[in-house]
Amino acid sequence: MANVRAIMAPTAADNGKSRLEKYVEMVQGKIDTYWKVMEFTFSDPPHVTVDVGRRYARVVKNDGLNGGQSVHTFVDLDNGNILKGNWKAPVKNGVRGNIFDTDVGASVVNDHGAIYLR
Repeated sequence: MANVRAIMAPTAADNGKSRLEKYVEMVQGKIDTYWKVMEFTFSDPPHVTVDVGRRYARVVKNDGLNGGQSVHTFVDLDNGNILKGNWKAPVKNGVRGNIFDTDVGASVVNDHGAIYLR
């Protein structure tokens, strides 16, 4: 099980980036790709930021067109689990994946958020 230091600390294996930074970079890439494929030109793609709390990091999409914000996902700082959630907190219906997976969680999220459980 990982801990906050492992999630937030840069590592040589990740080219000096923390796993959380790698996850946010991957999410931003998915959003950028979606906007390019859909040929959206009315605005720049949403910019991804992170709000780090005591237990969870909230990954937020910031819309450049109207200044709106929406939650993409939450990351549990105790173990790196990726969770679906609303603005206040993650929902309790299951873990979607983990940022310590080899794909940094890319298989369990899309440009809109965490993939639904099946």
